[in-house]
Amino acid sequence: MFSSHRTLKRRTPAQGIDRREYIGHLVDEYYITTNIEAQQQVTANLANFAYDPINWSHLLEADALDVFLASLETQDQLLKVHGIAALCNLCLDKTAAKFIREQLKVITGLFVRTDHPEIVLHSLALFYQLLEIGELADRDLLLSPSVLRTVQEWRVKAHDERILSTKALKQVQVVKRFSQSDLEQFAQFTGDHNYIHSLETPTEDRRVHGALLNAVVAGIMGTQLPGPGTVVLEQNFKFLKPCRIETDTLVTVRLLQSRKISTVEYDIRQNNEVVFAGSAKLLTRNQKD
Repeated sequence: MFSSHRTLKRRTPAQGIDRREYIGHLVDEYYITTNIEAQQQVTANLANFAYDPINWSHLLEADALDVFLASLETQDQLLKVHGIAALCNLCLDKTAAKFIREQLKVITGLFVRTDHPEIVLHSLALFYQLLEIGELADRDLLLSPSVLRTVQEWRVKAHDERILSTKALKQVQVVKRFSQSDLEQFAQFTGDHNYIHSLETPTEDRRVHGALLNAVVAGIMGTQLPGPGTVVLEQNFKFLKPCRIETDTLVTVRLLQSRKISTVEYDIRQNNEVVFAGSAKLLTRNQKD
């Protein structure tokens, strides 16, 4: 339950210290004490304060963000849990979000190394909220192969339903190699016999049908991510380079938002270059709907 200024004033004794001062004292205590249990108590209190938006300005003024970051770099697991939980609570504040983005390498590094389920859970929640905010600059780190691989590993080994049920940061990758036979079958079905897809064009200049690339992406969305029952509502895509035959082709689909209307982005690469990229809004439903 979030607080109001009137509630805080009523709860503070006449001679008592107000919340702003108390938060400042907690931050000072973290740096002064050498007792790990005292630091744990401090970070637990600060993380609890971070839950309520009414405290965010006090936490920022007291430089509590530096405490949370420092706690992530300690050897103590409980301090790390408190630190990442607090950052997760604070990330919707614009100033805090900017600080967090600047420290994403530290945070994602902790995520891929940890074996603590609470750190994983709070990290996933933080990553999901950052992606929801929609800062494109965050995506390279949040959707990096190491982060996504760690997510998939935890889905396999975790016994915590909160981790198993999270939809954040999920992707599917498929490697394909288009042949001339694929192009001919697609042309036969669609009637697209444009010579740029045929034997009339030298192999090195021959192009895979753009619609065939989109069909491969649609196949992944409809069978794997989000999966059966998916209906495409809207797509935006670009053909950035020609896609060649007889070349290893990496198809990646990422789930960015999982709701009744889900959002995915996708790209197709050859030789580490993007040849096709786009995004889609999808209606997701159960098979029995």
